[in-house]
Amino acid sequence: PGIDLAAYRAGGGYGVLEACLAGKYSADEIIARLDETALRGLGGAGFLTGRKWRMVRDAPGPRLLAVNGDESEPGTFKDRHYLLADPHRFLEGMLIAAYAIGCTHGFIYVRAEYPIAVRHVHIALHQVRERGLLGTDILGTGFNFDIEVREGAGAFVCGEETALIASIEGSRGIPRPRPPFPAVKGYMGKPTNINNVETFAN
Repeated sequence: PGIDLAAYRAGGGYGVLEACLAGKYSADEIIARLDETALRGLGGAGFLTGRKWRMVRDAPGPRLLAVNGDESEPGTFKDRHYLLADPHRFLEGMLIAAYAIGCTHGFIYVRAEYPIAVRHVHIALHQVRERGLLGTDILGTGFNFDIEVREGAGAFVCGEETALIASIEGSRGIPRPRPPFPAVKGYMGKPTNINNVETFAN
């Protein structure tokens, strides 16, 4: 579907989000479904996605959400494919995650070396805001969630989640010791869920 929102919607896109916001799936049910699928983070660490989402949901708010689109391994373009050609797929995943986790603000972190991908993400965000799928009172349900795009300078280390957080905060992207994990103390000290683009797309 590319960045054509109408084509994505015609194929059922944002239908799961609508079902969630209509009350068909509770936040706990969404996370339980993730547990059943045993989906693991596809950024390299392989941590169970449902477990990570639950850790953030159980932490005191406010909570945040970030998608890691830094992808800096030479010759690896799986995330760039979604950024360029199918951004609505991972945006819907982000919105479902925000609903399940209980957060109102998120970030897309993408390297500035992908200028076309950055442009496509901005176009997709504009489209969903215009259709009431992002921002305040999404689809009239009272659910609020908005997304900022933050561009990285192309440092390989910023693919690691604590370095990514430091970069989003405006600091040098240097990994920090864990624990505490970002799910407990992430962006600006707040519980933060980070998954990569492909994980949210799935």
